[in-house]
Amino acid sequence: MMTRKFFKAHAFGYMLLAPAVLYLIAFQFYPLFETVRLSMFDYSLISNRAMSFIGLDNYVYLLTEDDKFWKIMWNSLVWVIGSTVFQFAVAIPAALILNSKLRSRGLWRGLMMVPWVSPVVIIGIVWKWIYDGHNGLANHYLTTWHIIQDNIVWLGDEFWVWPALLLTSVWKGFPYIALMLLSGLTGISKEMMEAAEVDGATSWQRLTRIVLPLLKPIMYVTGMVSIVSSWTKFEMIWALTNGGPGFETSILPTYVYTNAFVYYDLGRGSAIAALSMVFVLVLVGIYAKLFGKEND
Repeated sequence: MMTRKFFKAHAFGYMLLAPAVLYLIAFQFYPLFETVRLSMFDYSLISNRAMSFIGLDNYVYLLTEDDKFWKIMWNSLVWVIGSTVFQFAVAIPAALILNSKLRSRGLWRGLMMVPWVSPVVIIGIVWKWIYDGHNGLANHYLTTWHIIQDNIVWLGDEFWVWPALLLTSVWKGFPYIALMLLSGLTGISKEMMEAAEVDGATSWQRLTRIVLPLLKPIMYVTGMVSIVSSWTKFEMIWALTNGGPGFETSILPTYVYTNAFVYYDLGRGSAIAALSMVFVLVLVGIYAKLFGKEND
């Protein structure tokens, strides 16, 4: 009787929650379970071998025998940390400028969001043209301004490919961080800033001792979102380099795609995906441990 009364009292609420719960089960939890399950099988679509249970062998192979895995793991860390740090380095001054008394400020704020709302694949194709080793705009302007003498094959050179990728990632991702910081800046009391100025605080002191400390909670949450989104940003690298040259710019999501949908090894591809999930959870945990305590 108690259960029936409880259900009648909350039936409408459960009905409203049902679509979201069903979505999570169908498109989040079931694929996650299936990925972990397949990672324990030898399952290749182009092999004559029947699908067979091998336990943790795929994981053992990746962690101990695959000569590319740890290189790709390192690439993933470079990609995530580099993208996040440089996005903040650009977003903080951008937010400060757009929060100042700037002419046509609304227009500039809108234009800043264009990279963020543009499709990742389209951005990848456009920047691939910019980086073209023969007719790209990057080489054209750099040689015209006498910064470089010869054309650089940006996406084919092991030294230049990572700066090129990170520049594209920063251009795509910094508007979101700048928007979040801008929302925080608008909430800072003008009276507090004016009082600090009257007390003789310089612009740098007001920034480092008032503005940035007040923005820490927003920066913390935005940094975590940036880490997760950068880790899963498969499309940009695939559109620009396909993980090349060789596996020089491969990250774990591109390695998942290569194994599962190029080599058709679904077992090993699922194992890489599972390890990728574990590593990003560890990375987020370390980030929360380092920066989360003071932002609770």
